[in-house]
Amino acid sequence: MAKDLTCQDKIDMQALEKRHKELEKAWNDLLKEKREVEARIHTLEQQEKQFEMKWEMLIRETQQLADDKKQFERKKKFYDHVQANNAQQEYGVTTSDNIVHGEMFFSGVSTQKALKKRYKDLIKIYHPDGDAGDTATVAEINREYEDLKSQMN
Repeated sequence: MAKDLTCQDKIDMQALEKRHKELEKAWNDLLKEKREVEARIHTLEQQEKQFEMKWEMLIRETQQLADDKKQFERKKKFYDHVQANNAQQEYGVTTSDNIVHGEMFFSGVSTQKALKKRYKDLIKIYHPDGDAGDTATVAEINREYEDLKSQMN
């Protein structure tokens, strides 16, 4: 008779089975929610990496834009100065500051080899024995060349 289950035991057993199914469903729901949260975390991590890459690119491009602007302004200043000198020579006007400053001549030069080539080309143009020759401008070119050469070493 010990093996025979009473009606109350059967009810208790059914309640336990029902409770077990509820707990199993709750467990599966939690596991599903955990996977969804992990997927969202992974997505956010990927978005954060993309944002960092875009941010770094934006910083580099902004710096490049600033450098390009600076170089453009130097070139513009140089060309304005050259045009002013040409206009002065055309009309026979002379000024006391007829020197083109050296940094204008070497704008955009970033390597030792390019610096040396630019220097040689400038000396050919502005040597005092030439048509466009000017001792003060050559002195300025020499000064700036030496400064840049020492900075690049």
